[in-house]
Amino acid sequence: MARASRGAKRLEPRYAVNVSLKAWDIAKAGAGIKLMVSDRDGLLGTIEIGQGTFGWRNARAWKFRRLSWGQLADKLDQL
Repeated sequence: MARASRGAKRLEPRYAVNVSLKAWDIAKAGAGIKLMVSDRDGLLGTIEIGQGTFGWRNARAWKFRRLSWGQLADKLDQL
């Protein structure tokens, strides 16, 4: 990695991800991993990953949109 010059201005990271992991939740119906995704302006949304589903909730939304792993794979293959 290149070193920054002495006069270089340090930039803020573009995105930040906070992780919350609860191992006992993976065995239950709830999510095992929760990722809160933020940019410089604030929270973008929350991702919940469990045994059977992938969930996304926009920062302004109330409900999670849940996809099975097969549905998620199909959507990612379309990109």
